[in-house]
Amino acid sequence: MIDFTLTPRDEQLVAIAREDASIAQKYARYYDQNHDELEPICLPESEGRPDPFALLREDTEGVSGPLITEALLHLECPDVRLRRDSNRFLGTKIIAYAGTASQIERFGKTLLAIAITEPGAGSDPRAMIGSARFDETSDEWVLNGEKIYCSGFGEAAGAVVMLRGGADENGVRPFVSFIVEKGTPGLLPLGQVDKMGIRGWDTEDFVLQDCRVPASNKLNADFKRTLMVLNGSRSMVSAFGLKIARNLLDMVRDTLFEADDRTRYQRGRHARSALQDRVVALEALHDATELAILHSKWVEERHGVTNERTMVEASMAKSLSGNATRRITQECLDLLGPYALTEESLGEKWFRDARVFDIFEGAGEINRLIVARWLLEYSNKELN
Repeated sequence: MIDFTLTPRDEQLVAIAREDASIAQKYARYYDQNHDELEPICLPESEGRPDPFALLREDTEGVSGPLITEALLHLECPDVRLRRDSNRFLGTKIIAYAGTASQIERFGKTLLAIAITEPGAGSDPRAMIGSARFDETSDEWVLNGEKIYCSGFGEAAGAVVMLRGGADENGVRPFVSFIVEKGTPGLLPLGQVDKMGIRGWDTEDFVLQDCRVPASNKLNADFKRTLMVLNGSRSMVSAFGLKIARNLLDMVRDTLFEADDRTRYQRGRHARSALQDRVVALEALHDATELAILHSKWVEERHGVTNERTMVEASMAKSLSGNATRRITQECLDLLGPYALTEESLGEKWFRDARVFDIFEGAGEINRLIVARWLLEYSNKELN
């Protein structure tokens, strides 16, 4: 029998994360309107309060599983964090499994973003044109290109950058990855990106103009090994989006329902109002998506982040979550009407925030392709 009951330790950590989110919510509108200003590492209210993520890392005794419980904490993700989590930097995670011993020693604790997307090469990295050329005389790589939508780059000390190397004998330009630190000559940050939603999310663009990095900064990570990091982060991002959907569901309940109408799930469809029936359907979609996210982390616990099964489960969760987040927020806004469009509430902000969650960290179409290839046993060339 499957038991979905959380452990007492899970419930303790989730309760702390939920209270943190409630405390920090008063800053949500400010950083939405002042999105060129990075959120502080710690808000004043964090002083003296325990950090649930730190507590989990220090002691995993009694939890459902470190990655599963971490996902439960991300499902409480607030608009603004009481304190920023340094463990979210994907470039640093790539170093952990693709770096040499010396690279891990040098950069293992450095906050590094990941830079893949280029103008005109978003969901299809094969369209990437950024280049890397090896200069034998100086034992350096010369990097050129433009990278956009780099999450966390404003706070990070640099990035793991994916580019195209020189053509081989077959005319194929392989993918190559490098560690590029801020302050390196030729690395030109362009500042925070002006976005429609998640405006307080640290997102920067930068340009590489004859940027020289030593040969020791080249990672042993091709396209596949570099993108393995997304197997773990897709479920995390899915949880962020689903929390936004739940915010709007809670807003619908609090605004449109009397207290005794909210939990009458045992009544059949004909005994419920049309409004109640729509909300019950949205809640069911929310809960199914949450279980898909937790299941993907359960698989990752057992098989590791580099396993193909983990990749497929993460893609399933991300695909389902992106669609569910957009559908739930859209319908909630429809139910709430003009009230949700005013700045008196955060409803319109959450609606704007939700739109991106079917796109970044792997668009829904790309994740469905990954799942379809696995089910049908097709290669990338056979189904793209």
